[in-house]
Amino acid sequence: MSTELRPRARSLGILTAVITAVGLVFGGLALASPASADTAPVDPTNPATPPTVSADALPTTQIDGVAWAQVVVGNTVYVAGKFTTARPAGAAAGTNTTPRSNLLAYDITTGNLISSFNVPLNAQALAIAASPDGSRVYVGGDFTTAGTGNYYRIVAISTATGQVISSFRPIMESQVRSLAATNTAVYAGGTFASVNGTSHTYVAKIKASDGSLDTSWTATADAPVDALAVSPDGSKVYIGGRFQNVSGAANYGLAMATGTDGSLLPFPAAAVVRDAGTQAGITALTATADRVYGSGYVFGAGGNLEGIFSADPSGNLQWLEDCHGDTYSVYPLGDAVYGAGHPHYCGNVGGFPQTDPWTYHHTIGFSKATTGTLTNNGDGAYANFTGQPAPSLLNWFPQYVTGSYTGQGQAAWSLAGNSQYLAVGGEFPYVNGVAQYGLTRYAMNSVVKSKVGPNVNVPLVPNAASFTAGQARISWTATYDQDNVNLNYKLVRDGNTANPVYQTNQVSNFWTRPAMGFIDTGLVAGSTHSYRLYVTDPDGNQISRLGNTVTISATNTGGPYADSVTGAGASSYWPLDEASGAAAFDHVAFSDLQVQAGVTRGTDGPISGVTASTFNGSATGFAVTPSSVPGPNTFTTEAWFRTTTTSGGKIIGFGNSNTGTSSGYDRHVYMDNSGKIWFGVYPGSVQTVNSSASFNDGQWHQVVASLGANGMRLYVDGKVVGSRTDVTTGQDYSGYWRVGGDNLGSWSNQPSSNFFAGDIGQVAIYPTVLDRTTVVNQYIASGRPSPLAPAPADAYGASVYNSNPDLFWRLDETSGSVAKSADAYTSNGTYSGTATTKNQTGVLPGNADKAVRFNTNSSGSSGGLVTSNQQTTNPTTYSEEIWFKTTTTKGGKLIGFGDAKTGLSGSYDRHIYMQDDGHIVFGTWTGQTNTITSPTALNNNQWHYAVATQGAGGMRPLRRRCADRNQPADRRAGVHRLLAHRR
Repeated sequence: MSTELRPRARSLGILTAVITAVGLVFGGLALASPASADTAPVDPTNPATPPTVSADALPTTQIDGVAWAQVVVGNTVYVAGKFTTARPAGAAAGTNTTPRSNLLAYDITTGNLISSFNVPLNAQALAIAASPDGSRVYVGGDFTTAGTGNYYRIVAISTATGQVISSFRPIMESQVRSLAATNTAVYAGGTFASVNGTSHTYVAKIKASDGSLDTSWTATADAPVDALAVSPDGSKVYIGGRFQNVSGAANYGLAMATGTDGSLLPFPAAAVVRDAGTQAGITALTATADRVYGSGYVFGAGGNLEGIFSADPSGNLQWLEDCHGDTYSVYPLGDAVYGAGHPHYCGNVGGFPQTDPWTYHHTIGFSKATTGTLTNNGDGAYANFTGQPAPSLLNWFPQYVTGSYTGQGQAAWSLAGNSQYLAVGGEFPYVNGVAQYGLTRYAMNSVVKSKVGPNVNVPLVPNAASFTAGQARISWTATYDQDNVNLNYKLVRDGNTANPVYQTNQVSNFWTRPAMGFIDTGLVAGSTHSYRLYVTDPDGNQISRLGNTVTISATNTGGPYADSVTGAGASSYWPLDEASGAAAFDHVAFSDLQVQAGVTRGTDGPISGVTASTFNGSATGFAVTPSSVPGPNTFTTEAWFRTTTTSGGKIIGFGNSNTGTSSGYDRHVYMDNSGKIWFGVYPGSVQTVNSSASFNDGQWHQVVASLGANGMRLYVDGKVVGSRTDVTTGQDYSGYWRVGGDNLGSWSNQPSSNFFAGDIGQVAIYPTVLDRTTVVNQYIASGRPSPLAPAPADAYGASVYNSNPDLFWRLDETSGSVAKSADAYTSNGTYSGTATTKNQTGVLPGNADKAVRFNTNSSGSSGGLVTSNQQTTNPTTYSEEIWFKTTTTKGGKLIGFGDAKTGLSGSYDRHIYMQDDGHIVFGTWTGQTNTITSPTALNNNQWHYAVATQGAGGMRPLRRRCADRNQPADRRAGVHRLLAHRR
């Protein structure tokens, strides 16, 4: 379930089984893969994994303001923005400065300022473009002087001389925000209404020769144009911005015009990408020989894309990525496409999740190739692009500190480059933790090999323990690298680097960090050892972490209960029996829980001789798995708990955050304030089952919850306390298993506390649905007696019992209001109404078997009936069985399902009833009635046996026969028995 309300970031009815019959048995209710491209991908020829520039930020000239736009000509980067000085890399602010007013140039291969280029502007520059032949650059913005002359918001500069070209002197009425050039013309976009005094709104074509307006090019817009690109052959001009009309025709934020006369061309991608108006727009466009790329922003209404799109030159959509967080610039380099902005969620394209607080990745990269389709995380604040073609997110994640110069909380604003380098401009003060203001650059590995190595972090530290005689178990969590995914791990014992005990490669990134480990065998009991882990990336950068010292055990830990858990196929098993420490060891794998400060160790546990842990009910009272995994739709969770709390809390669950509280959370078991236990999943809405009894009694209890093809099951102390077959999936997201607490906002009977105050131990996760027998056997393995009632002594009763019904009532009571259970789970029922006579002769031979007579033929609420005490939700796979004898000519219901425990239900179906003519009918409601009717009347005062079944194969015909009461009935899975007599 997701409860986070994300601002757009810019700049049961529960039904009860009801019976009106005699002698009843009722039951049978019945890894997004990591981004894998980097500086040295495993397969650089794979279109999904092209090589990237490194994440190693190279020393570059710095500025003291903001770089709004850049263009590269050869090896020269021209930077347009709002700043007053430049200074060398490494120089502190205000030191070693060189005056540069809003425009500078530096060498992309060295990062050094080009001292010979200096054209000061008297106001900010917002746009810059180069002619294809590289002979000149055009600069646009708010300025009115360039160098020593008057140039109104646009200027052309010779790249050969570094001087203003005085013959190009158009007068732009207002701000120029975007530029694109051919060798003979420049296209300008912005907020202007005229050029050289001639009305031409927001976009214009200007002749390169003399700066005159090309009046033959007629395209105009009705709102600012923020982005322009021209095809390499000059035949097409791509226009983007906040407009909704171009040349009087509807074009929402995107348009395409001919380069000759400005007549409009179709732009099919604009039917999908819809960014325009006062709160959305297209921010950048870049054209190559075979693609046009664009980016957008949304801050409120009017738009749908904050990421990048790719189209062919005719405007047909090739892919889009809908990472959440505006994008301001896009640049293709080789077979990768880079974006600058503030993405904070890329899960829909198989990338990083949302964090709380948000984490921004200000420059990211994608494959040029289409490699898949988008998914959707269900966040209604964003557009749903499910099924649209998508690229691959690449593993390239430089880290920036946001700047304060513009007051917009951004870091990177612009991208440019050549075939070997990527240049980034903005207002960031630091890159990768190093002071580097406003400008930086990255290189392909063939030019400058990356020096960014694997990340050093606490979960990487190897943690050694000894559970088994002669063995050490060493576990750690995979680390990540900013520009590599395939890392080598080498585990060394006692400093013997020449002979590592283990070596492997593992693919990972910062949001997908698998648990790793190794079992070191053949060690001497009582000996002590330490382990150091070395991690090396493909560029040769290496780190290491030294772990703890471990003493090798002389005996095996565990016992019958631990054996039952491992024997049942647990994928993780955390006894939580450590005496201290911040790790709870996984005894079947390497996914050790990270134990937070609000958990203390060493309390007496549910298994004799094995301790457990105490969770204090605070926001730090939880433990969490180290790695994010896709939420499973087939699983079983198991835990033992002990508490007297009246504030409830989560015992175990799945959430999308490993810190704080999650914004997406389900697959959880929690206690409400009254002590009842709930199991819930969220397949688009809250779906739960729960116990009717309370368990905050200060005693240890086993809780088991499963989800799978057979629905949801909840057990406490070996007994089913809640089930439903209509829910088989949870919410689709990746996350972490959390023990002891997480968000419970908006869940049924939401307790006062998200976090559980009490003791927890013996926690396990299984990748399968545990059956009832396994759950019971584990309860017994804890040293406790079986929770199951014994089977009836007679052959017929034992036969029904052994078919494992949910409910089995023989209705052989001689008095009282309790319909005693004959099943294994003590699932008693309750008599209600006034018209029953007990102690009647039953269906089985002899005098021992008894039944109940229902005397009334009333259709009112006072009719006699028996109902289950345990609620069941919407069974879709079940069988119901009944024995009955009657001579009635007024019909009536024999067994059924309804939403009221007494009287008449408002919702009712799944029933067997008799018509006035004595024929019996099995009926369900699916928006319409669905019935099967017996071919003969059965109100002949003989005992009859009927079974009704519904499941994946539909409704099965009723079976009926007069009783051969000396033989067990022929039964299908989940069949149940009812003896009934109606008059």
